[in-house]
Amino acid sequence: MADVLSNRNSCVVITSPRDANEASGNTKQPASNEVVVLREPPAHIRAEFQGKLGRDMIEIRIPCSDCVGLVTSIGSDVKSFSIGDRACPLFFPYWKDRRPDTAKTLRGALGGKNVLEGGMKQGVLRTRFRCRAQEAVKIPTYLTDAEASTLPCAGVTAWSALMGYETLPDDINLSQSTPNANHKRLEGKVVLVQGTGAVSMFALQFAKALGARVIATSSSNVKLQIAKKMGADLCINYKTIKKWGKQASSATIKKFGRTALNAGADLIVEVGGAGTISESLDAVRIGGVISMVGNLSGRSGEIKRLDRIFYKAVRIQGVVVGHKKGFLDMLQVMESHRINPVVGQIYPISKAAKAFSGDSTGATYKAKVMMGNRVIRVSDSLKGRRMDSRVESRVRSML
Repeated sequence: MADVLSNRNSCVVITSPRDANEASGNTKQPASNEVVVLREPPAHIRAEFQGKLGRDMIEIRIPCSDCVGLVTSIGSDVKSFSIGDRACPLFFPYWKDRRPDTAKTLRGALGGKNVLEGGMKQGVLRTRFRCRAQEAVKIPTYLTDAEASTLPCAGVTAWSALMGYETLPDDINLSQSTPNANHKRLEGKVVLVQGTGAVSMFALQFAKALGARVIATSSSNVKLQIAKKMGADLCINYKTIKKWGKQASSATIKKFGRTALNAGADLIVEVGGAGTISESLDAVRIGGVISMVGNLSGRSGEIKRLDRIFYKAVRIQGVVVGHKKGFLDMLQVMESHRINPVVGQIYPISKAAKAFSGDSTGATYKAKVMMGNRVIRVSDSLKGRRMDSRVESRVRSML
């Protein structure tokens, strides 16, 4: 049995859990440096699925890059995990730290073809998978399964957009409870996040935890009200305010006490792409940073006044998820500030097709307003009703 999901010109076959286990060899005992993770908690839906993953995919492939699961067996040399630990895989299993310098650093991305190196690695929409111990991280106990499943792609992407790819020296203890010096770079800064999707909601939460002031944009006043309850200092409806970039820049003078000389956002989490970059160039301050995360509004188009990039000395940085050290650093801050990811919908595995298409009718849990992450629960054996109710109560408190 297999469910076929289609999206524009793509065709993706999701194999059954049994097929997935046999195809990936998960029925074998782990090697000395491997762990086997039972994928009964949910798998997070990648926002990029309809993009590079699906454009020219014709071979059978198991999709999804984000998940959390229980470690069920470990190799004889594994010291970092114990049976029963909850673990998340790394989106890029070979990327340890710092900026990637070769295509090999970004090889083996979960759930899709690696556009830089070719080849692919099966994703996590299955009941079990195996990996080397260094390709996974332990997850804090306070997070629900649904919340933890959203971290490897959306969470790490948002963290990288804010913090960049440079890391602290190896002798820094990332497990310490107090924030380290690297986290102070956002104190007092102005961060602008676009929309209320998974990456933007993570960025809002991280930025506030690290002392930044946040401007949030959306076309929905209801969603902006929720963003404000989550800590956004200023909300702009880009549907009613077409020139929201200039609005955001001038608002930093009125609301945050800046002058005309340094007006604008210090950092912008740019998820729109061609359709929003012109407004972002209006919103960013002189010497500011635009983190290019996505292209939801288009891959190509006219960019007005491109000269603003060099006249304003703007740095535009591409963000492609992130490395393991960034993941661990992010978890430290999340645990210290008790940050809970925003989960908008949870689907059973039988309704996975609806999760990909955005159809909420098959969801076992759905917020009144869709924000943040969509999650698929792979197995019905755990159900996770207690966990899901905790997610639901948190979302309802924001409405």
